[in-house]
Amino acid sequence: MIYKTIVLAVLLLAGQIIIPSYATSGEILTPKVSPFEHDFVDVKFLDAYFGTSGKKIEVEPGDKNVPLTIVLANTGAQDISGIRGLLSLPAGFSGATSSNGLIQADNTQTATTGQSFALTFFVNIDKTINIHDYSGTVKITYSRVRENGERSTFLDFNFKVTGKSVVNLKADNPFLKPASNNDVTIQISDSGTAPLNDVDVVIQRSQNTGTTTDTNNLQGIVLDQNHWKVGTVQPGSSNTFSIKSFIPQSVAGQTIHAPFTVTYFDGQGNQVTTTRTVDFIVGPASSTSIIHLSSPPYLLTAVMQNLTLGIENISPSKISDISISIIPNSNNLKILQDNKWFIREINPLEKTNLIIPVFADKSIEGQAVNYDVNIQYSKEGSTVIEKQNFATYIRGVIDISVHDIGVSEIAGKKMIIGNVLNQGNVKAQFGQVTVIPLDNPIFKRSSQYIGDIDTDAPVPFNIPINSGTSPVGDQRVQITLTWKDTLLQEHTITEVETVSFGTLKAQSSDSSNFNQLQIIILVAIAAGISGIVFKVRKKKIALEKKIQESS
Repeated sequence: MIYKTIVLAVLLLAGQIIIPSYATSGEILTPKVSPFEHDFVDVKFLDAYFGTSGKKIEVEPGDKNVPLTIVLANTGAQDISGIRGLLSLPAGFSGATSSNGLIQADNTQTATTGQSFALTFFVNIDKTINIHDYSGTVKITYSRVRENGERSTFLDFNFKVTGKSVVNLKADNPFLKPASNNDVTIQISDSGTAPLNDVDVVIQRSQNTGTTTDTNNLQGIVLDQNHWKVGTVQPGSSNTFSIKSFIPQSVAGQTIHAPFTVTYFDGQGNQVTTTRTVDFIVGPASSTSIIHLSSPPYLLTAVMQNLTLGIENISPSKISDISISIIPNSNNLKILQDNKWFIREINPLEKTNLIIPVFADKSIEGQAVNYDVNIQYSKEGSTVIEKQNFATYIRGVIDISVHDIGVSEIAGKKMIIGNVLNQGNVKAQFGQVTVIPLDNPIFKRSSQYIGDIDTDAPVPFNIPINSGTSPVGDQRVQITLTWKDTLLQEHTITEVETVSFGTLKAQSSDSSNFNQLQIIILVAIAAGISGIVFKVRKKKIALEKKIQESS
């Protein structure tokens, strides 16, 4: 029992010694620094990047004298001045201008409270440096306004060696065939050290043709699209995009210069837009073939029509027993008879035509249809087989006419009026009507823009007459209508009409007779009234005289 009492006493004594020591420990109960208390400094780090203030640039290993900008902010309660920076960077980075190895920069401006400011250091990047993120330290020395002495602070920061992106465009196969459809593949590559991000490519189209990128030799070229989303192109690799193009016969033997606008984001996140030109070489009109095919440049949609195909013997020898078969590559273009033709003979340097009835469905409007042509003939006792092709562009029908030309008065002003009717199956664009006087230039030439000319209803026009005096009588006027088709090619029609502006209203003789009649009636009434007054007065005098005699 006594042993238990002794053990219990020892435990109680030990507890009294140990517990107070923990209870008074400053590390456990009263921490030195609260996690919610912060020391406020005068300068705060915001950003660090290669480039000048407000303009980031890409850099790569081996670059010399490139600017590294550190953006800071004055977060203190007073303005600061005399700002200088001393930069410490990892091995492989060195100062571009200092001889003692220090990388220094200063800012002569005064940074007001809450204002951001920048220090730009010029550094060299060693060729051994890799492209990734790095850490550095900058010592900022400054003075508070209205305070003597200098203050300094050390700030750690991260920056990135981005590498440089270099964009190139070229055609996988720059050789094109005339008078046919061509599948063109364009390769966009990055020969630099930074990726091309979110690449967007647009081919520049001419306003004159609406289909191509140049104005020297590209009229009539048809492209299936003009905008491509390429995505990201990694350094040292390439992506491709495709174009289907119809090359007309007129461009044979020429070089096409096609400019593309390339937009992408570089390694610093800047959006960059640049232009690259891709050259194409169009082959000759014919090779070893002695038969030359000539076809119309386009066919119309949704109408019965004839395709006239010229067959010309360009050799000095006669060819005979000519068999021709034609197969279009679209099911929506129908040849309305047997697709095989037989020609007895064609003399040297002579030509004959095949009249081929066809129908093009409206679903292929705006496309080019390619035709495979198989030709077999006899020449100097030998049988020759040739394979050729040609293509035609399928365009809608625009059938424009001008009707109901006349003169109307609207809001007290004379106007030439009329209606423009499109009896085709596609609308015309950029319509404009012009009126020109022919007999007497009493009014000036006037125009009115009427815009698109749809196929569902007439489009009216009313052109005010600009004249100092109102024209009268019959006048001959010329009505000129211009518009553009789906290829933005301009068309013009002219109508000459005689319109009547009416005659001057001369004073009517009936009105003068009417005025004279009014005068006569008034005179007669006055004479009648005078006669009545005279008779009444005469009777009155006779009565007065009779009264006097009786009295």
